[in-house]
Amino acid sequence: MDCEQLAPLYEEYALGVLEGDERAEIEAHLARACPQCTRGIAQARGVVAQLAQAAPDAPPPAALRGKILDAARASSGARPNVAAFGKPSSKRALFPMWAWAAAAALALITGYTVRQMEMQTTQLADLRKQMRLATLQSQALQNQLEQGRMIASVMMSPDSMPLKLMPKDKSMPMVHAYLHPHMGVAITADQMPSMAPARTLQLWFVPKTGKPMSVAIFRPDAQGQIALVAPVNMPRNEIAALAITEEPAMGSPQPTSAIAWMAQVN
Repeated sequence: MDCEQLAPLYEEYALGVLEGDERAEIEAHLARACPQCTRGIAQARGVVAQLAQAAPDAPPPAALRGKILDAARASSGARPNVAAFGKPSSKRALFPMWAWAAAAALALITGYTVRQMEMQTTQLADLRKQMRLATLQSQALQNQLEQGRMIASVMMSPDSMPLKLMPKDKSMPMVHAYLHPHMGVAITADQMPSMAPARTLQLWFVPKTGKPMSVAIFRPDAQGQIALVAPVNMPRNEIAALAITEEPAMGSPQPTSAIAWMAQVN
């Protein structure tokens, strides 16, 4: 057993009630001068001593003197005078009553302390969870503010080309785009319908020649809004149109469905 496993047994050892393999383990640790167990046993003995001193004084029984004298004679080889005592006394308790009282008090104190520590541990875990949640919320808010700043910068730049991506379905809202040669393309929309979890929207640059190039995948938020900035990965003079399609959740290397929104660039 290691020191952490032996620590709850220090008080029982100090009271002298610990037996068997556990007592042998502690004594083995003490024999090799284990610093943790040596310190722990010393502290436990101090607690036991303080509890013993707190016990009220009681007058010794009248027969104590006789018993002490008999014990002294027995130790010198004399036979005890059984007749003086009548029937042999019952086996003395291994420990005085104050020791059992101290052990009970110590058990109560230990149990209360353990419960208090468990409550504090639970409260600390809840507090840490709340702090992590607050940190994530703060980070999300900072990201939204930074994204809003970037979108505003692209929209207000005189070098940006405003575009209107018109829906093929007339019941769908229009999507606004602002194409800047260096800062990227900003996409905004309102009142967008919700989407299935397994589907997403994907923005494409449609070149004058060649295959469409993926720009970004995105989804409307809970309020049906879209706001994003994506990098421009194609020279503007080579872009013929911007298009949006509905794709699987992770996007597609090439469009797999009909164009849902589109705006001509050149």
